[in-house]
Amino acid sequence: MTDQGGLTGPGWYNAAGDPPGTQRYWDGSQWLGGPQPVGGAAPGGAQTAFAGAGESAELGQRFIAYLIDAAASAGVFIAGFALVAIAGAIADVLALLMLLVWMVAIFGFAIYNILYLQGTTGQTIGKKQQGIKLLDNKSGQPVGVGMAFVRNLLGGFLGGLCALDYLWLFKDGERQRLSDQILDYQVRKAA
Repeated sequence: MTDQGGLTGPGWYNAAGDPPGTQRYWDGSQWLGGPQPVGGAAPGGAQTAFAGAGESAELGQRFIAYLIDAAASAGVFIAGFALVAIAGAIADVLALLMLLVWMVAIFGFAIYNILYLQGTTGQTIGKKQQGIKLLDNKSGQPVGVGMAFVRNLLGGFLGGLCALDYLWLFKDGERQRLSDQILDYQVRKAA
């Protein structure tokens, strides 16, 4: 741990060398984000460790990232369908085997891209291409595989309610999905 004049607990403090009247978030071992005006608050009134550090991703970037991810998933789907069709022309048993492989491949790709990649790096294939990341506002770090699952589960539930999860993007000034606002996550431009 770097000596920070006795700061040990996480919280907002004025860092040495920062302008007067500003604070940064100290996570217990390092400073996160840049200096923020004292009393600055994140949307909803809660000051967060990552508020103001990195711009929110543009809606266009998020939409293109979604399209890239959908195209990658469609590619896995189409390739698998073609293999099942070819196998079906050869033998029924082979078609059944290829169908099982195809289903595992589709499910595995979704887990890899949406849960593993996004959870550990903050970026799906599409988000990486667009230079944006899903981050936890408290830590400024990727959300983790388990919480990426929770985010998608919550988003699926809220999206089922008249697409409420995605419509919230247009209401919220920080361009957050409702599920991201509930979980205190933000899709930001990658540094």
